[in-house]
Amino acid sequence: MLDFIKHLIEADVGTLVARAVLVVLFATLYFLLFVFAKKRNLLPYTYMVVCVIVALFALSFFVQASELAFYVYFALIILVVLALILFSQDINRSLFRLSISRSLFKENATAHYGTEELKHSVDEIVKACLRLSKTDTGALIIIADHLSDTILDSGIKVNAEITAELLETLFFPKTALHDGAVVISANKVVAAGCYLPLTQATNLPREFGTRHRAAIGVATAFPDLTAIVVSEETGIISAMHDTKIKRYLGAQQLQEILMCAMGLSDDSAEDTIWGGQGK
Repeated sequence: MLDFIKHLIEADVGTLVARAVLVVLFATLYFLLFVFAKKRNLLPYTYMVVCVIVALFALSFFVQASELAFYVYFALIILVVLALILFSQDINRSLFRLSISRSLFKENATAHYGTEELKHSVDEIVKACLRLSKTDTGALIIIADHLSDTILDSGIKVNAEITAELLETLFFPKTALHDGAVVISANKVVAAGCYLPLTQATNLPREFGTRHRAAIGVATAFPDLTAIVVSEETGIISAMHDTKIKRYLGAQQLQEILMCAMGLSDDSAEDTIWGGQGK
C-alpha cells in the first residue's frame, strides 16, 4: 500500500487530475446512493457495507498484500453498480424532476385569473370529487404550475375550463382517458390521460392502488404540486403534497387543500394543513 501511495505522489499532473476526477465521481455517486437509501429506509444496511469497505481499505495500509487495494477498488465499483440497479426506479423518478420543465401550455400560464374565478374552480373540483366518491369512480387530479414534458406528452391536450361535469366525464369508467391523470394548471384543465411515475415505497396502506402510487410518485418528484385521488375501491378521497398524505377528506378539508394548491392561501395556511413531516 505504501508503494501505491508513493506511486500516487510521484505521478504526473495529468494522472493526478484523472484520479482526482475519479475520486470526486465516486464521492458524488456515494452521496446520491445515501440519499436514495434514506428514502428506502435502507441506511443501516448502507452504513454496514460502507464500513466494511472502509475497514478493508484501512487494512490495506498494514497488510503486505499488493492485491488487497485492487480488491477494495473492485468492491467499490461492484457496490456502485448494484446500488444503481437497486435504486433505478428512484433515479428515474429524480430524472423526471431534473428534466426540462415548462410552464404548462404557456398561453394559459401567462393569464391572470381573479380570486372569484379560482374559487369557482375549487368549488367545481370539490363538487366533482364528491360525486365521483359517491359512485366509487376512480380519479386522479394533479394541480401544478410546472411538470415534465414526458408526463404531459403521455396524455391528451384538453385546454378547457374547469367544470365538475368535464372532470366527471373524463373519469367516466371505460372511456379512453379515465385511467390516466388529469392535469390542471393556470385555472384550466390542460391535459388528460397522463401517465405518472409510480412510487416504489413498500410501507403504504394495503388499499392503495395504482392511482395512489402514481400520485405519491409524482408528488415526490415534484414537491410543489398537489395530487387528489378518489379511490375506485372505497370512494375515499386523498391528497398528496411533497411527501405528505391526507386521507378521508371531506368537502371542507378538500376545499382548503385546493385553495392552497391554487394559490389562494398563504404559507401559514399551508403549514397548518400539511403540518411537518408527512405520513
